[in-house]
Amino acid sequence: MSDLAVRGVPLGLVERLNRARTIPLERYQVDGAIDRFGYLENLAADHGVTFETILTLVDVLGPEEDFDGLVTTLEDLPAGGF
Repeated sequence: MSDLAVRGVPLGLVERLNRARTIPLERYQVDGAIDRFGYLENLAADHGVTFETILTLVDVLGPEEDFDGLVTTLEDLPAGGF
């Protein structure tokens, strides 16, 4: 069933993002997310960028930058992302 998705994001991608997590799950939950995927979704919404922008950034920065470099990069982006 390759067409399974969470809010339009393929389930395989959701699983890959969560498996790549290097920061303890509790840290994501402190920020109000159930997992890394939820945290990344929230960041996209909070910063007014597409989820594709978030995916590009996490692929470049790596999971260890979820709460530092990723947030800083999002704050520095022009409105709407790149």
